[in-house]
This record gives sequence, structure tokens and C-alpha cells, in this order.
Amino acid sequence: MKTVALQFIVLIVAFFHPKLALAGDPYIDRVVQVEFGSPRDILFEDPNAVLGPPEAYDDQGLGGSVDVLNIGVGGSVVVEFRDNVIYDGPGVDFTIFENPFYVGGDFTRVFLEPAFVFVSSDGDEFTSFPANYIIPDPPLPGGDDDPDHYTGFAGIRPVFSNSSNGNDPLDPSLSGGDAFDLADISEAAARKGIDLQNIRFIKIQDIRRKIDVDQDGEIIPGSTYPTVNGFDLDAIGAIHSREPEDLLSLRSRWWCYE
Repeated sequence: MKTVALQFIVLIVAFFHPKLALAGDPYIDRVVQVEFGSPRDILFEDPNAVLGPPEAYDDQGLGGSVDVLNIGVGGSVVVEFRDNVIYDGPGVDFTIFENPFYVGGDFTRVFLEPAFVFVSSDGDEFTSFPANYIIPDPPLPGGDDDPDHYTGFAGIRPVFSNSSNGNDPLDPSLSGGDAFDLADISEAAARKGIDLQNIRFIKIQDIRRKIDVDQDGEIIPGSTYPTVNGFDLDAIGAIHSREPEDLLSLRSRWWCYE
């Protein structure tokens, strides 16, 4: 009787709190912390804008999203996945969506706002993805809009997915955005004790254009646009995600209670 009664109670709770009963969605659950840089755009400071899937302006990469959180030049944001975690599966594990767009319809030039990306399993210890700016020959004065010259950054590739156009945000071949594979940081993560099978936190750190340097010590130029307001986070999609082990354990105890 106890088992049946408790299962009934769990079903009632699950009805009103679906996240207790269903696998977590593969998107950000909350913003943990924002440190705004300067300059920034105060019209885009709502942290709720980053929840859910991306909202690209169109599916051609010709206009950036306005459903974003702007962290400002040199700013940072830490987000958390609570009812699901990201794990290291085959290939790309998650995609970060900013609002880059092709400049004047030229597919070799992107209005880009690079940022460094860090991950953590506990929210305390983070490790970064290697980011490298490839200097063209000859170097370009004033900035560089070629996305192929930036590897390991977020904020580089236009986004093609929104809630109405049918482009799956969890399919990198359709979604656009900047794709990340946790296998690329396996050694660095192991040195810091970061569990790549249980990534809960992602930190994004906007670069300071023409000041910050990449992994090789090269200055990162960023866009040729004279005025930038820093990284604009639209969404993060977890391609490889699952329920946290602690939540699964809790459910098991509920259903097995006698």
C-alpha cells in the first residue's frame, strides 16, 4: 500500500512539476552570474533572454538575433544546466549561439564578437577551450571579419535556427553557431579534476578587442566595425545531454520505497 500510495503522490507532483518527471531540456536553465563590461547595450540586459533555443533573425545569417543578453566589452556570464548535464559524446557536444551576421551578404565576412569559453562540473573549477586567432598574410589593419581566422571562440558563426523555421538547433549542420567538443579539453580537464561527463556550468568571457591575446599570445582584433558592445548570448544547445545522476538516484528512491 505504501508503494502504491507514494507512486500516486509522485505522479501528482510530477504533473505540476514536469521537470521532476521528464528528462531536462537541452538548454540553459539559469544565469548564475553576469559581470557586465563597458561599453554595453542596456537594452539587452535581461538574463531570461538566454533561456530556451536560439532565435535567429532569419535562416540565412543576414541578421543577428535581438533575443539576447549583452555582457559588454570584457564582460562575462556564467550559466547553469540544472535538470540536465552535458557529457562528452562523439563529436560536437554543445553549440553556443550569439548573433553574428554576414556583412552586406558577403559570406566571407561576419560581424563577429569573439569570446573565450570555459566549462565546469562543479561551478568552482573551470577550464577553457583553446582559442586561436590565425593571422592572415599580410595582416589586416583595423580588424578581421573572416570567421575562418578564429578557432575555439564563441561569437563567430552566424545562427540559422529559430523557433519557427524548422532548423534543428541541436543539429550543427543546420543550426549554425559555434560548436564545441569536450574531447578537445580532456587533458586540461583531467588536470583540474573536471568531470567531462557531468558538465553543468559554462562561462563566456568577452574579449577586449585589440587588447586580449589568444593561446599563442597573438592579439585578437575582432570585427572591423569601429563600435562594438561585446558578446550577445542568445542560447546554448546541449547536443549530448542527460539527466543528472543525483536526480536519477532520487527518482529511484521514490519509486522503490516500500
